[in-house]
Amino acid sequence: MTYSQKWDLRFLEMADMVAGWSKDPSSKVGAVLVRPDRTLASVGFNGFPRGLNDAAELYADRDYKIATVRHAEENAIGFAKDQSLEGHTLYVSGLPPCCSCASEIIQSGIARVVARHNMVPVRWVRNMSWAIDNMLAKGIVVDTYDGHTGTWHEITRPADLWLEAVEGSDPAAQACACAA
Repeated sequence: MTYSQKWDLRFLEMADMVAGWSKDPSSKVGAVLVRPDRTLASVGFNGFPRGLNDAAELYADRDYKIATVRHAEENAIGFAKDQSLEGHTLYVSGLPPCCSCASEIIQSGIARVVARHNMVPVRWVRNMSWAIDNMLAKGIVVDTYDGHTGTWHEITRPADLWLEAVEGSDPAAQACACAA
């Protein structure tokens, strides 16, 4: 493992820890925003906006939750105090960025996204595939880390070539983010 990859792994582990702060029982996502000099700019996790009731029963109402919850990436970008996020790296744990978060990442000038090589719910595969394609089209470097094998992958091909859904119509089935 290179010196740079050791730093990447540290920040992914920090994103894992931040994901644990989410009160959402079904989806825990953490994001860590890091400056080019490897100093911490911001962190975020998925949850209801500041000041709103975040009782467990509200997370159980899927329609309300999806319409209201702010994603970890949005929070990390929104809480950053830096005047510019140009050249920053965003580390994401839990799920890869969705299309909406990818748009925020692109607009903010973030240069690189590092995500865990995770299982993705089938219902999100197309959305996350488009998100990765959009980030690649903008020139954002997208790297994944597979903790099971200890391998790093830079995503250079369209996401539909590496984000594969498991066959079957069960919406609870999982898809594997395979960076071959």
